[in-house]
Amino acid sequence: MTRLFVTIVVTFALISGTALAQSTLAERGPFGVGAMYGMTGPNPRYLAGISAKYFLDETHAFDGAILRRLSSKDDWYIWADYLYHFRSLITVEQGELPVYLGIGGRLKLQESNEDKFGIRFPVGLAYEFAGVPVDVFLEVVPIWDVAFRYDFDLEGGIGVRFYF
Repeated sequence: MTRLFVTIVVTFALISGTALAQSTLAERGPFGVGAMYGMTGPNPRYLAGISAKYFLDETHAFDGAILRRLSSKDDWYIWADYLYHFRSLITVEQGELPVYLGIGGRLKLQESNEDKFGIRFPVGLAYEFAGVPVDVFLEVVPIWDVAFRYDFDLEGGIGVRFYF
């Protein structure tokens, strides 16, 4: 499944990368929805689900996701973040490649009934295609679990969203 997801994202990126116009918030729309695949923890647990993002303006956005652990039907990861985008750190010939960072919260609902709440600190890159309302993102997210005991975790993921 991982290979299929990566193949689809890369193929779409190569096809869409030929557009010449610079994508702006007004051209692509403020709201994006798409798929996300990731992993969490020191003993990797793989996740898949949906991701959404809403831009308030070109630099400020909220995002969220609902993902399910692939090896368990009852483990769910739900989060929401506030993100700030640094659009001028990395310049590319076509499209944009903003670096973003933020803060948010995550609720991990586990079949073992050891549910956790954590504070997320996402750091990522999002390639916004020129002339096409799509982004592809990669992020790493340190998490401080604060429910009932203190713990530290690390998550990451890749995904693609369509904006309208």
